[in-house]
Amino acid sequence: MDILTTIGTSIDLAKRLREISKNIEDAEFRNLLADLSNELADLKLEAASLKERIAELQEENGLLKKTSQPSDEKTTRRQWGCYLFEGDSTLYCPACWDSKRQKSSTTRVNTRFRHCPVCNTPIGAG
Repeated sequence: MDILTTIGTSIDLAKRLREISKNIEDAEFRNLLADLSNELADLKLEAASLKERIAELQEENGLLKKTSQPSDEKTTRRQWGCYLFEGDSTLYCPACWDSKRQKSSTTRVNTRFRHCPVCNTPIGAG
């Protein structure tokens, strides 16, 4: 059963109790019943908001899964401080790969250093 349906049913039950309470003269009971009705209404609003947020996050998660790099891809070796992948001679930034699994090709600064244009990491040959 859906949480919003459950909350709606609870609100209906509270309304029925309120109708029954008209025959009861106990003011404390009536006040507690009114408080319960208010709390259930607030809960229903919050549950609807959470349900919407979950849908947004599921959509975002699906998009991230579609655009992410394959996690089974592995570096084959390091050269001049950069990662190399099988069948690819491009030198990739180890910081971008290790943190985001993103292949970011590096640029040569001089004979000893390379640079990642994505994360600005300097990579030394030493």
